[in-house]
Amino acid sequence: MTQLIVSIENPSMLSDIRAAIRMIRGVVSVKTEKTGVSNPETAAAISEAEAGKGIRCHTFADYKKLVSDLDDV
Repeated sequence: MTQLIVSIENPSMLSDIRAAIRMIRGVVSVKTEKTGVSNPETAAAISEAEAGKGIRCHTFADYKKLVSDLDDV
């Protein structure tokens, strides 16, 4: 048996997508599995980004300066 993995960004569409996939000839089963973030640091970074926190550079020169200053840390 072969599996097809479909990633859904909007969970509100899940039931409609499941129903549509079941209508395809040859589909044996449709299972739902939530995936998580692999480590706490990544989860924290995603949460900060979603909250709008982070560093914003107005120009590429600002970015290069910021990165070069990291060497001093």
